Amino acid sequence: MFVQDWATEPKRHYPVTTTQATPYSKWSSKMSQQIILYIEEEQLIAQKENNYSLYLAKKVNNDFTVIWQSKGAVATVRKPSYQYRNTFDIDTPSFNVNFTNDPVQQGDVTFTSGGKNLPISTGQTTTLDQNGVFSPAKNGGVPSDVLIYNQLQGNPHEILLDSNGNNIWVNRQSGMNIGTATLTPKSQYQLWFGNLQETGSLIAQNLSNAYVATLKDGGSITLTYDDSGNWVTGEPAKRLSDKEVAALLARVENKVAA
Repeated sequence: MFVQDWATEPKRHYPVTTTQATPYSKWSSKMSQQIILYIEEEQLIAQKENNYSLYLAKKVNNDFTVIWQSKGAVATVRKPSYQYRNTFDIDTPSFNVNFTNDPVQQGDVTFTSGGKNLPISTGQTTTLDQNGVFSPAKNGGVPSDVLIYNQLQGNPHEILLDSNGNNIWVNRQSGMNIGTATLTPKSQYQLWFGNLQETGSLIAQNLSNAYVATLKDGGSITLTYDDSGNWVTGEPAKRLSDKEVAALLARVENKVAA
């Protein structure tokens, strides 16, 4: 059996190779966007006793028109209620567009889609033809916008939905004329408590004490709804341990059930 004598083995010179690190793309390194909301005990009791829901809307163009996400006072199947600490996932890597022929004037609360949802991203365009059918989305638009070239008569109202098909926004001011309609999603979000409404329906016009959070693109935010009913940025002044949170939730449950 041959055994190499490493002590007498001549030194060899191997070429040194270097590997250039591949930078992360802005998409692969992007963290999920979230709004984290703490509700302090007095307000948690008050809102649940009023049977109010917690709502979230996303701004498109210059207004908020649709309830995008919500949490009720009482948990239901596959829908948890709001508690001391609440998280809203607001990441929207892509969208859908659709339209409605329903009237969406002030006072109406629901509407139905008139066509088939079309997946689309900002920077893309589509044509809504005279039969109410969207063409496949294609690149070449404005990076911040979704553009619809409308050929459908009757002033249909354009709808923006998230990638799961949940309504984000509908144009409730006026329908689309023949020509170009621009939808510009903004990194602004409205939160409020209010009477029970369906997620995806039009926002009621009598909101009180709503808060608008403006986020940097790709960012997240933490808010506190304090005992006095004020919206405050950041976590509660008094940090609670897991044991203290469990005790708080038990007190809230007992108080609301009384």
